[in-house]
Amino acid sequence: MRLPVSGSQADIVRLTRVAGEAAQQGRWDEVIQCYSERGLLLASTPASTLPIEELLKMDDELRDRIQTTQAVLEDLLVEAQMTKRRVQVLGQRLGIPPSPPEAVSIEA
Repeated sequence: MRLPVSGSQADIVRLTRVAGEAAQQGRWDEVIQCYSERGLLLASTPASTLPIEELLKMDDELRDRIQTTQAVLEDLLVEAQMTKRRVQVLGQRLGIPPSPPEAVSIEA
């Protein structure tokens, strides 16, 4: 049997769900914002009144999504490095002078 959920408890669950949905869509800034807000609410809410199991399950799912995303990004970075190296070798074989490194901006 679940305990009744107060306003702050409902907000904690809602923020956790919104963070999970944002993570599914790759909106990582929103995930961070939701967890920051959730942390503030958790600090002022008695733990004995929280749906701990539900929150832990959602946190575990989000952690798994983060780890999967990190692994994919690592693979993509390795692939990009290998491609860059192949292009450099090809350029050397064709006698093309190397270009200076460019700064890369990554935005979500």
